[in-house]
Amino acid sequence: MRLAVVFTLLAFGFVGAPAAFAQSTISDRPWELTSTRGAWGIFLPDYDLGDAGGSSAFRDDMDGVGYYSDFKVVRRFLGTRTSFESNMFFGVARLKSEGATGNITVPNPANGAAESFSGGRTKLKSDVNNYGIDLTLRDTWRTRLGGLSAGCSASYMAFDQKFDADYGATQVLREKLYTDYLGGKAVFGWDGCFKGRASNLDLMIGFFDMDADYRFIGQTVPGSDRQKFSKNATTVESYFTTRTFFRGYQIGWKVGAMYISDMPVIRHTASQPASIETEDAVTFSGLIELLL
Repeated sequence: MRLAVVFTLLAFGFVGAPAAFAQSTISDRPWELTSTRGAWGIFLPDYDLGDAGGSSAFRDDMDGVGYYSDFKVVRRFLGTRTSFESNMFFGVARLKSEGATGNITVPNPANGAAESFSGGRTKLKSDVNNYGIDLTLRDTWRTRLGGLSAGCSASYMAFDQKFDADYGATQVLREKLYTDYLGGKAVFGWDGCFKGRASNLDLMIGFFDMDADYRFIGQTVPGSDRQKFSKNATTVESYFTTRTFFRGYQIGWKVGAMYISDMPVIRHTASQPASIETEDAVTFSGLIELLL
């Protein structure tokens, strides 16, 4: 939550922007291209594997900061205030955690058999890739409160996670978790002036079919396994952008947050094969936007 507060303060702290006079600040241009770059904060379900004398041998809370980018194309049909929007996005985070030197026991994810190691130090590398696309159709109405909009999106989103567990120079095992979200979103928006700057706020509520593909790839711990898991999931997203002109270019600060009701998590239990469950997850973004 502290990361979200920092990004929000950055968004509201941009000063020196020219005043905007219209109630609705949506551009009259038929085409608009924007690109954003910035920081991405993730709060995903924990990864937990093995035992090291009463504590986890390999553990990561999967909270971290990475890189995020998106590219948005808007086609407006003048006179009707109807717009078609395509938004492609990509986020990446690389996480590492290390444990103390000592003896460990790891359950084989394929069959639950205990595998013991000694004389080394645990190292866990976790990679997260998030990517997808939203195709949105929306209408905007001019009101005294500014521009109000509503629409719907066809949406695809993926989270790919990879976990490499090492013990000293020994590669213990590797696990991968590929998650696809396919569905749609209800989109609501506002645009107008905030402290004299052209700004907009978007709220999106998504309904998805979630499909997870789990893979265990044996290293020193032998074997392999693959499982699939499906469930319905919902998302809630909110994004606020405020813009100004700098050396002839329109730029903006954009902050956002997304709540995901169900994110797959790998469960490891002694003497049992690995299983897949779900927990909720949250992501935050703090971005600089450039109008191309």
